[in-house]
Amino acid sequence: MPTLWRYTTIRFLTAFAASLLILALVLLVVDMLLNLGDVIEAEKSFTGAFALLIQRTVATYLPYLIPVATFTGVLFSVGQAARNREIVAVKAGGVSPLHALLPIFALSAVIALVAFILNETVTLHAARSMNASTGTSVGDVTLRSGSIWYHTGRYIYNIQDPRPEGETVHNVRVFERDDAGRLIRLIHAKEAERLAPRRWNFKDATVRSFDPIDPKNPPQVERAKEIELELGEDRTPHLQQAELVVLPLGTLAKYVKAVLAEGGNPGRARSLLHSRLTIPFLVILFALLAVPLGMSVEQTRSLAMPALQGVGLLFVFLLLREYSASFGARGALSAALAPWLTLLVFFGLGGWRLSRVPQ
Repeated sequence: MPTLWRYTTIRFLTAFAASLLILALVLLVVDMLLNLGDVIEAEKSFTGAFALLIQRTVATYLPYLIPVATFTGVLFSVGQAARNREIVAVKAGGVSPLHALLPIFALSAVIALVAFILNETVTLHAARSMNASTGTSVGDVTLRSGSIWYHTGRYIYNIQDPRPEGETVHNVRVFERDDAGRLIRLIHAKEAERLAPRRWNFKDATVRSFDPIDPKNPPQVERAKEIELELGEDRTPHLQQAELVVLPLGTLAKYVKAVLAEGGNPGRARSLLHSRLTIPFLVILFALLAVPLGMSVEQTRSLAMPALQGVGLLFVFLLLREYSASFGARGALSAALAPWLTLLVFFGLGGWRLSRVPQ
């Protein structure tokens, strides 16, 4: 049995690596053709343009590229074994085909773990770098004690009520610094309303002005029912979609928790959180769906029909996943349940199909 498992492992890993490379190259070429003008405009040299394409591929497609490569690798390796009658030989030797394929499921779990780590490191880094290279950098976001800290330019915003909808925020503090990074003004308002892209109206505000030359001097304190402030950056002091997608899972989870604690609806953020949490499980799911399709080659003697069925199955799954995520973002609890429910339904389908595989 160790020899058979070693043989199965080598075949699967070879097919997986080849699938990953081919799919990555195909996506790279397609992305280049679709965005050729933007790439040429953003990068003047060939190496810069190629690096930008690699960055876009990693940031946009890597989370799904690894699960699909796993599906293709399992389908090809198992289907080739079935077409070469190796499955028949395994059965004749008194060994269950599923027992012989245990290394595939074990390796899928390892690949899922690696995919999770890559998604939270390489993918997020590529997304931030891509934003920076295209001039849409979103700054630094940090969560502390249930509040949002947003830093951009000379200003640091602290929002105790981080509701992602509307143009009004509550219990907000704005820290203004000079060019040397020294604090010169602190505005603490119970409510702030956005009047224009750069102009905000603070209500019931307390303004403390500090002397950067002599920090020992006490601040000058002013109170005003309303005060308008022209911020230096065209930003809203709450998280936008571009900011949410580049947050690590831990920070994103804290953001959702902070919104819920204030009685708000994190909708889009919670949907994104649970969608990202389920991505590593796609590797195991796609392996589970691919094994019965590969085993069916024993009857069809061809990989064409199982491959076509597999494409249709993945298309339906990804379509349902994206639609459930978009609908979940509008609701409350459904934002958390939608991606998990889709995953569980297809896990059930894969388990049912696997149970019907002839032993």
